[in-house]
Amino acid sequence: MAVMRIVLAAVALAAVACSSSGPATPKQKADIPPPDFEIRQLVGPAELNYEDGAIEVKYRLDIGNRSDVPITLSRLEIVTVNPEGGAYTLDSRHRAYYFRKTINAHQQMAVDFWAKAYGYGRSSRENEPITVRGTLYFETPNGYYNQVFVKEIGQYPGQNE
Repeated sequence: MAVMRIVLAAVALAAVACSSSGPATPKQKADIPPPDFEIRQLVGPAELNYEDGAIEVKYRLDIGNRSDVPITLSRLEIVTVNPEGGAYTLDSRHRAYYFRKTINAHQQMAVDFWAKAYGYGRSSRENEPITVRGTLYFETPNGYYNQVFVKEIGQYPGQNE
């Protein structure tokens, strides 16, 4: 009799566990105004003495939340789309950068990050602009919001200020 109770309890527990493990409903896209956004390069090949090889480039994301709810920057995916041999190419093995930066309603925030890249040293193309393509991933109380961007970033001092 005790064995039967244990078996019935195990079956009931398994049934409850299976009924609550159904597929999660995907979050809905938040209906918010697109955030204001700008990406700037703070440290690049010129500041790193035009290294030939692995370098790290420092960027700043300026994000303005135009919505009535807080938004949280959770991830950035970024790649260069220019041909190799210019000022640098972002390392494609490190295209995702993770954050947990909450921007309150109608506020702005600057987020700095370093990206792994490959610098091509001194050449006739060392000051070519870099073109980056990326996606910003935001979370809100109302769902998710993704913002895709393409930006040309100059390599001359003062061009990105």
